[in-house]
Amino acid sequence: MPSKPKPPLSKRERDRKIKAIYREMEAKKRELGLRAPAIRRGPMFYVVVVVGMMMVGGLVIQSAGKGGGRKMRDGKLTQAEQSVAALAEALGRYKFHCGVYPTTAEGLAALSDKHSRHAGWIGPYIERILSDPWKHPYVYEPTNDPPVVLSMGPDGVRGTADDIAPDPALFSKPFKDTSWTNDWVHYRRRGIVVVPTQEEKEKLLKEGMRKGN
Repeated sequence: MPSKPKPPLSKRERDRKIKAIYREMEAKKRELGLRAPAIRRGPMFYVVVVVGMMMVGGLVIQSAGKGGGRKMRDGKLTQAEQSVAALAEALGRYKFHCGVYPTTAEGLAALSDKHSRHAGWIGPYIERILSDPWKHPYVYEPTNDPPVVLSMGPDGVRGTADDIAPDPALFSKPFKDTSWTNDWVHYRRRGIVVVPTQEEKEKLLKEGMRKGN
């Protein structure tokens, strides 16, 4: 005797069975490790999220502040590097003309003096000697060839890791490339300019032509 067909499920009963099937599927997935249990996002969840965002924001601002300070320090380091490089090259030009470096007693001030007892001197070779960016004097010792020239760096202590010295090749640069001598004129005509600019060259040329007439 054929069985009677089951009456169709009501919508409510069908939805209940579908939900039960989904619950069983989720339970099997959790057993197999296919998906972590869902996180219930209660009020504490959002509190933790807000606190975490505040902490991250604070770290970002703090890092930005440290980055700004590092940028300022790097500016001073760059200035010191450029200064010791300029001193090294000026010392090379001094030796090119005089045959020797300034003595210990004369110091780096000899580069900016307007008079010298050395034969061949055509100075000054720099405008003036300044302290390094941290207000410390530059170190100069003509005991070797090339001599010692350096900035003691931010800590002002010689022999530490932050000392700043020039490339030794800069001392001999004026000897290897003497093109700078073509523009070199006596300080009475060039004032404090080490190598005249194009405008100053034209001015000097006009003065010479006027005197020639």
